[in-house]
Amino acid sequence: MAYLDEEKLFKYIPREKVIELTDDNNEGSVDPQVLLAVINKSTDEFENYLRDKFLSLPDPLPGMLESVLADIVIYNLYKRRFQTQMPESITQIYNMAINKLEKIRDNVIDINLPKPSEAGFIKINKTENDRLFGKDRLDLL
Repeated sequence: MAYLDEEKLFKYIPREKVIELTDDNNEGSVDPQVLLAVINKSTDEFENYLRDKFLSLPDPLPGMLESVLADIVIYNLYKRRFQTQMPESITQIYNMAINKLEKIRDNVIDINLPKPSEAGFIKINKTENDRLFGKDRLDLL
């Protein structure tokens, strides 16, 4: 699931920079296929940190989580263009985003979202007809 689209991403990085990082064919516009692939890859990485922590993530994401995901997307956009000369500031922002995800995962930072139940569950495979003690019998007790 893509929690971040092109318009939301532009709150965190200028459109011109996204064009620079995605426009492999020098058309002067954002390449939507490249951007979608980077967003999907980044979303997978983001979800992997939170998979066991939350039942599901809301769409739209809370502000802090959206910001963390945007930082990961921006890092991956830069990485596809500047693998050997990655700007230090982008690497630092990415490391801080991953650090936040680890703190959320480890309960150092609490996000108020539904969490999976720690309790087990019981599955019953009986029907009214094949019970050993039916409702009428139990009512007598």
